[in-house]
Amino acid sequence: MAGPGPGPDHPYRISDDERDDALARLRTALSEGRLDFDEHESRSDAALHAVTNTDLLPLFDDLPSHLRPGAIVAPDDSGTAPAVTGARAPVERPTKGGRPDTTGHGVNMGGLIAWGGFLFFVWGLPTLVQGNVVGFLVFLGFFCMLVAGPAVGQHLQHRRRSSGSGRGELGNG
Repeated sequence: MAGPGPGPDHPYRISDDERDDALARLRTALSEGRLDFDEHESRSDAALHAVTNTDLLPLFDDLPSHLRPGAIVAPDDSGTAPAVTGARAPVERPTKGGRPDTTGHGVNMGGLIAWGGFLFFVWGLPTLVQGNVVGFLVFLGFFCMLVAGPAVGQHLQHRRRSSGSGRGELGNG
């Protein structure tokens, strides 16, 4: 006989990830039409306030087993592997040249360009046309802080990655 493991017969304190999993399963039940909005709201509130995995049991008793979160699924006695509780499987990222693909990380350059253009046309250009030197200098300060700084940081990060150093040093120039 195996020792205590995850499942409803072995209560333990649940993690935030396990609560999030339970909430996601309740949202799925709502989208499938298994719960109405009021029932979903009350069960979600109970899931948010759950302390142990056994607190989640009554929330999923009348739902199909595929909607039950890992925190309350007992391991099968059929020899299959027990359900993983709490831990999420690592996201597999394709690799480029042996290095992980890091697309999607960093500053959105298109957004920076749009934000910079917006600031210039709404603030910089009018102060420049009016000859307001102080207003234009204030604009330049904000522009450097909000647009130019992140853009330069993104450029330097890209140079570090493309040089292959990966240790935060700049290339040898």
